[in-house]
Amino acid sequence: MQTNIQRQIAMLEQIPRHPRRITANDITEKLNNRDYNVGLRTVQRELKAMHDMGLFGLVMDDRCKPFGWSIAACWRGLNLTLMDQHMALAFHTLKHSASQLLPPQSVKQLTPYFERADQVLGSDPDNPWLYWACRVAQLPEPLPITYEDHDPKALEIVQDALLNKRQIACEIQRFIKGKSYWIDYRPINPEGIKISGGVIMLAFTVGTYHTKRYAKPINLMRNIRLLDTTAVTRDDFDIELSGEESKTTLIALELQLSPSANFIQRNARLSDDQQVERLANGYYRVCASVYDTPKLREFLWSMADSVEVIAPQKLRNHFSRLTSKINNKYHNATTEFVAGVS
Repeated sequence: MQTNIQRQIAMLEQIPRHPRRITANDITEKLNNRDYNVGLRTVQRELKAMHDMGLFGLVMDDRCKPFGWSIAACWRGLNLTLMDQHMALAFHTLKHSASQLLPPQSVKQLTPYFERADQVLGSDPDNPWLYWACRVAQLPEPLPITYEDHDPKALEIVQDALLNKRQIACEIQRFIKGKSYWIDYRPINPEGIKISGGVIMLAFTVGTYHTKRYAKPINLMRNIRLLDTTAVTRDDFDIELSGEESKTTLIALELQLSPSANFIQRNARLSDDQQVERLANGYYRVCASVYDTPKLREFLWSMADSVEVIAPQKLRNHFSRLTSKINNKYHNATTEFVAGVS
């Protein structure tokens, strides 16, 4: 029975929406190409049975032979009673990130599937898929700080603008010389939404001719309005690079790391051409071609107690100045504290 249901789902996947159509012969051929050993008569019989029961919005065009099959254009769902455990696990996994990754309209449309998935997984305490769902998860990176929550309504407006390629206007919080200002920007062209460090950010450009790309947390945007104008889009958009500084330099990085560094113990890599050499003193020499970005410098600084930048000299000087600055700050603070106590 399980095999039959999987085959029938695969069969329905081949059927286009009206007014396009497909014949039973073509469906049979596509199923056999997917390693379903099924004959034409079986496909015809199952299509007719589902059509007669009014399932899946199936439409039969019998005006000429061979008959054509399609899904009614107004059909908006599937028969939830046929959801198997594999599909239930997929919907269960999607549910936890749906509100952030999908438009509100899609989340609303999928809510019955999420509910049915919970029913399928929870129907048997010994269900191995339920066991899996409770023990495998992608957890957010724990952060030492928290951010102000964004306004759910603001996120909905941004999602709507992105989905329909519309421009928006809003106020964005800026910090200039230590003071906070809310500055009105219009028109804004939403290009993408990404989640970075647990923060939902909007990637966008401003105006018609301004090409610089930005990525700002939605919780730093207020009074968001949807405009009637079409957003300006560009073909070179990459969601992974949105908001990143494009003018970066490729450098030949050379590091010396202690044997206890997590980077060494986890067999991590900085680039595909990375080379690691064990030195006589037990330390490791790591060489790699990388881009000199703020994130690279932040990563190296996070390992300051176990890594030394050997080259390039410019990057080494940066950390030397930073170390001296921190050392002077703490040394002066300690001296003032001791003087105050005495």
